[in-house]
Amino acid sequence: MLNKPGKHGPIYHLPPLGDPPPVSVQFLGINYCDSDYRNIRTLSKITVFGFVLSGQGRVQVGTPVYTARQGDVFILPAGCYHEVASDPDHKEQWSYIWLNISGNWILKLLEAYHLLPHTVISSRELEFLFNEAIKGAKEKSVEEMNSELQIIVMRIIVSLFETLRKRGESLTSTVYAIKQCLDNAILHPFDSGQLSAQIGISKKQMNRLFKREVGTTVYNYVISKKIESAKLMLLNTQLTVSDIGYKLGYVDPHYFSNLFHSKTGVRPSAFRKQFTKI
Repeated sequence: MLNKPGKHGPIYHLPPLGDPPPVSVQFLGINYCDSDYRNIRTLSKITVFGFVLSGQGRVQVGTPVYTARQGDVFILPAGCYHEVASDPDHKEQWSYIWLNISGNWILKLLEAYHLLPHTVISSRELEFLFNEAIKGAKEKSVEEMNSELQIIVMRIIVSLFETLRKRGESLTSTVYAIKQCLDNAILHPFDSGQLSAQIGISKKQMNRLFKREVGTTVYNYVISKKIESAKLMLLNTQLTVSDIGYKLGYVDPHYFSNLFHSKTGVRPSAFRKQFTKI
């Protein structure tokens, strides 16, 4: 168990036995945060899953900032700027269980289950899985937990996917149509005017409805999807940065590189160089 300034709580280390598996949880624990707690990773090499036990805090991935409350799960994907901080104006102490997940496969899983655009998901029913991970780290051997934690991570991913799928089914027909258009057009330039005309409502109304039901603006949703697609292409193909930008609808490679940098804190070429070594 280790302690860091601004928080206290148990930390468990589970070193890999032999070659690390594609998805590896080597550190997990519980943070009981002081009101001034703040933790920053400028370019995280790990993906973090968290479950908020109490209170309220702020989580940031790239530039967007989200509120994480009791019963929320938050996801901080590798390859981004991460910041987590207590909300000093909230009376109840912010506490959360966290899993630090290594390996590039976690990004592929998050993409496959459509979780990359989502940072905070209300899913109180998943508390038992996070508690199961902590209990196992306390009581079981490293060998047992190396395999069990992979299963727990997959159960969390599938459960979050099902949660979002059910909520998607409850979207109004208009917002569902907007989301379908956006998901099918990630590899094309984004034109909000063309989309609103296709849907048959104004741009202002389209954004208002989408944000109310999905939790983010149309533009931020599109950019998030494009950036995550870019990361996967950087990791899994030999395409040049210019080619990747072009595939995502950006004719100007400098614009694409600047956009990627503004959202992740690193240039695409530096991202590829750093993360292909992991």
